[in-house]
Amino acid sequence: MSLSDIKHPVLYSTMTAVAYNINTKYYGGLHYMWCTPYFGSDFQSPHFTVPPSSSPLEIYSTIQKEINGSDLHETKIKLNRMGIRKGAEAMKKLGKISEDAYKEIIAISKLTPMHQFRPLLCVISRIEAIPYYKKVDVRDRANPLSHEYIVADLPQAAFDVIRLG
Repeated sequence: MSLSDIKHPVLYSTMTAVAYNINTKYYGGLHYMWCTPYFGSDFQSPHFTVPPSSSPLEIYSTIQKEINGSDLHETKIKLNRMGIRKGAEAMKKLGKISEDAYKEIIAISKLTPMHQFRPLLCVISRIEAIPYYKKVDVRDRANPLSHEYIVADLPQAAFDVIRLG
C-alpha cells in the first residue's frame, strides 16, 4: 500500500540517541528510518498491524530494558551499532561523507557506552514523509502483512522526537 493511501496522519519509528546524533552531525540533520503507521502491535485485531520486531513501542521498550538491565547480550543495541556502520558505509559509497567521517562514525558505533543508546520515539508527519519514502519489499518486512516503510533523508522538521518515561 502506498504511503499516500494510508489514512493515519502520522508514522512512528524508534531510533537511538546515538543514531540521531550521528545523523545530525554527519548527515546534515537528515534521517533514515523504518516506520509504520502503527505505534504498537495489536494481535487481537483482525487487521494485522506490525509484529513486535517492527513495532516502535516494542523496539523502544526492548532497548530501554537492555539499558536498564545492563544486558551484555543485548540484541537491539548490537543491531543498532551494526546499522550505524552499514549506514556509514552506504553514505561513504555515495560520496556523502569523507573517509575521515566514516572512520569516526565506525569508532563511535563501537565505543559508545550502552546507556547512550537510549531510545527515542519519532512521530513523523505522513504528509511530509511522502517525498522521502519507499515501500519495504514484502520479503524484507518483519511479516508479509505488516505495513512498513522506509524514509530516507528525512529532515528533522518533518518529525518530533519523544522520550517515554
